[in-house]
Amino acid sequence: MDASTPNPSSPASISKATFPTSRKGFDQEKVKAFLVSVAAEMQTLTDENARLVKDLSEAQQRAVNLAELDDELLVEILGEEKSRTLVAAREETRAERAEMRARLREIVEEADRHVEQANLKIARLRESARLWAEETELHQRRLAEQFDRARALAADVVAVLDPQSIAADVSSIESMSTNASEALGDVLGNESAPTTVADGSANEADADDGPSADIVPLFPGRNAVVDEELDLAGILIPRRDEVIGDTLATLTREVRKFLEDELDSVLAAIDGDDEKKRRTPLPGPAAYRKRYAKLTAEAFTAAVEAGAASVCADVVDGVAASAAADSVVDDQLLSVVRGQVIQATKDNSGDAAAIVKSVRATYRAVKGEHVQTVLHEAMAVAYATAQLLSASSGTKVRWVASRGTKPCAECEDNTLAGAVDLGSEFPTGVVTPPGHLGCQCELVLVDE
Repeated sequence: MDASTPNPSSPASISKATFPTSRKGFDQEKVKAFLVSVAAEMQTLTDENARLVKDLSEAQQRAVNLAELDDELLVEILGEEKSRTLVAAREETRAERAEMRARLREIVEEADRHVEQANLKIARLRESARLWAEETELHQRRLAEQFDRARALAADVVAVLDPQSIAADVSSIESMSTNASEALGDVLGNESAPTTVADGSANEADADDGPSADIVPLFPGRNAVVDEELDLAGILIPRRDEVIGDTLATLTREVRKFLEDELDSVLAAIDGDDEKKRRTPLPGPAAYRKRYAKLTAEAFTAAVEAGAASVCADVVDGVAASAAADSVVDDQLLSVVRGQVIQATKDNSGDAAAIVKSVRATYRAVKGEHVQTVLHEAMAVAYATAQLLSASSGTKVRWVASRGTKPCAECEDNTLAGAVDLGSEFPTGVVTPPGHLGCQCELVLVDE
């Protein structure tokens, strides 16, 4: 900028500005007067701007968060009425925020409960589906076995209906002895020589006076004849598992359903507000045993009656035999369930999710094959105890495996012992089956 040119940003420079003269120019006095007025106005604006800048700086330094002002400062700034309104609005806002947080917590907790209940229902449905699949598979196997037996029976019927077979049977019937003992001897493979009847008059005498030979018992020499030979002869010995099988299957389903309902009540107790029930969600040992004794009483009574009938006894101490079966259920099922549930609550104290997971695993394992195995042993104990308590003195029995199976290595020595007095120890040191958990053996009466 030329040194002779006035500074337009300085009022003093404007008021003192001079300009070179020229012909036909402006009136210098009027120009100077105008410049002086412009300089004065500019000075006024500059002062006002400086004041505003100062006020803004002071206001920025005094600025505070109204939400954090104390009551005295609010009264000083806003006045008593406005400060009272602001304080009330602030308290109301805080209360609403607290209420909203509490409501949000309730919503989250409710959602967690719904998720947990949904998981429980899904677990129960999966368990029910698994049990249904197992029962379906069992029924399919039974149907297949029945179909095989029916097919074999049909083949026998077809063979019987064959004309050549019928003719052969007629010839064998015509040549068969009319003496009852000889006929039964033929069936059983008796090597005694048949008695020949000379003429029809002898037959008439036999018809009038009865059979000349002694009456042959229905199960002759059972201790000397194995099951396969009796089956070939057409004589079937009722076996324990065949007698109690349907009752055992029904009881197994009932106990599994009972355990499912019990699991629901245990989980509800764990999730509840009662601290005592959360620590011990199942009743005491005595009450727990009583609960299941009522459920199994009818099935155990049926097993006791079947055991007494197997040794041809009419009277049996059913209370003692049923108590022996209850003891098996208590030792091998109830004590396991109750002990593991209580242990889970102790090991995972304060962690409800871990307790629920452990309890579910316990019931899932028990409701599998364990229930059926324990109930089979309990009914086998009831059956064997009834045999032991009801048979007459000197009754002979022998240790046999389940029909169609071979004894395990542990029980094989018992089967080789042959006929013994009921109540005597077998080679393994036991008096009656089952010899171990899962044992399928039983005692069979021996007719001497």
